[in-house]
Amino acid sequence: MPLEDDLNGGVMVDRPDGWRMRDGRTLVAGPVEPWDAAPPGLDEIFGGEPAGAGGAGVRTHYALDASGAVDRVYDTRVFSLEDESYVTAYRVEGDALYAHHFVYDHRHAEGRHERSLECAGLIPLAPARVPPLERILVAVAELADRERAEAAVRRGGLDAVRASFASALPEHPGGGVLRLELTLEGERPVVRLSGGRVLWRATTADHTHRELLALLRAVLPARYGDGPVELVPSPDIVDHGFWDPWN
Repeated sequence: MPLEDDLNGGVMVDRPDGWRMRDGRTLVAGPVEPWDAAPPGLDEIFGGEPAGAGGAGVRTHYALDASGAVDRVYDTRVFSLEDESYVTAYRVEGDALYAHHFVYDHRHAEGRHERSLECAGLIPLAPARVPPLERILVAVAELADRERAEAAVRRGGLDAVRASFASALPEHPGGGVLRLELTLEGERPVVRLSGGRVLWRATTADHTHRELLALLRAVLPARYGDGPVELVPSPDIVDHGFWDPWN
């Protein structure tokens, strides 16, 4: 990050790298953040290419509108589900911002890398035209406040899904495993007794099928305690494109 005189008083401040986007917004790259989650390593995440100066870490990118408000944060995302870890990291390459997606299967020690274009036609900005990091962090905090309010609304939706599923579950029959299946009825996810009647139907399409499975599975311990019960995806829902956003 180059040091430049701030326009309001001549104070020397850090100026991060920045670009003008095609739609008029400003893209700003934050500082390098160390990467300490392995596997996968940084080179794997970026498709076998060098991860950057010394392979040191990843960077968060911020898209700012004309008013200086942050309306998109391209940050590194990591989550795990069962035996797989999912990583998304962003990097400016030439005049474009790319998302690098990496899925790592811990059971088989295998990974899969995909790269997708986020925005092209980036035009580098002179350091003095890039907002200082301190100003960006204030805008990020304001964005976080907006997202917390939106998350509260989303939590209400999740609670409604969980409550509707819990109310639809039957009594455990005892003496055996209660087998439930997440499958499709047309394009709508449903849960049925394995090979039997439909118990519950999804009323929204806010989640991938894999996310919905995890959400519904979390309800089972509260409903049945230690009682033997399993909820499995059917082949048709696993083969559907909405099973996994990287499928």
